[in-house]
Order: sequence, then structure tokens, then C-alpha cells
Amino acid sequence: MKKLLSTLFAILLCSALLAQSPDGGRHKRHSRPEPPKIEEMVSNLSAVQKKKLETITQNCKAKTAQLQKEMDKVRTEIRSMMDKEGDQSDKLFPLFDREAALQAQMSKEMYSVRIQIDQVLTQEQLAEFRARCKADRQKSPKRNTESKKTKSRK
Repeated sequence: MKKLLSTLFAILLCSALLAQSPDGGRHKRHSRPEPPKIEEMVSNLSAVQKKKLETITQNCKAKTAQLQKEMDKVRTEIRSMMDKEGDQSDKLFPLFDREAALQAQMSKEMYSVRIQIDQVLTQEQLAEFRARCKADRQKSPKRNTESKKTKSRK
């Protein structure tokens, strides 16, 4: 019984701390995914390619904004449920599942956009684009830390 109460207290304390953080409990990992700015990363795009890429980008932004809005709503409900006293498992667990499903939809959408972009670019442009993406990822301090951890485990 003491273990259960201490675990529940720890969960409530964590949720209270997240709710009171300056960013409202949001972390960078919850930032809105954006399609890459291909026009800035690839040279010699034709007018037709630019138009196709603009359409892909606009569609992606619309879909991800809708998913993000729904995800924000679910996360607000989760925080609200976690602040309540007593066992809220029957209400929280479906919300956790919904949040995970929305995140999966977001990932699928971003992958779909990648495939669409690949179909618009030539092989040379695609090679340039991938090289720029790789260089940008290596500049990111978070990813550098993760890659060092991965290398040290091998």
C-alpha cells in the first residue's frame, strides 16, 4: 500500500511540475514537424518542381497542423486527468493510446512527404538534398550527443 501511494505521489508530482514549467510542459520533442525548405537546400529547381514542392509543403503543413491541434487537445486532457485524485487509468490509458496514434500518424505523414519529394527531384538534386540534410543533422547538438552514445555502445 505504501509503495502504491508513493508511486502515485511521484506521478502526481511529475505532472504538477510539467504543468508549471515555463513552456507548459512542452519539450522540443513535441515541436511541430515541418517539411524541409527544399528551395534553400537544392540548387537549380525548375519552375514546375518549385510549384509541385510548394503544393506538397502546403498540404503537409495543413495535415500536420490539424494533427498537432488534436494532439495538443489530447495532451491537455492527459494533464487534466493526471491532476485529479484517485485512479484515472480507465480514462488515461485511452488518451495515451490516442496520443501515440496521433504521433504515429504524424510520422507517417512526414514519411509520405519525403516520398513525394523524392519523386519530384532528379537524382542529382536528391543527392544534394540528402547531403544537406545529413550535414544539418550533424550540426544539431542533440543528435551529436545521441550518435556519440550509439558509437560508445558498439
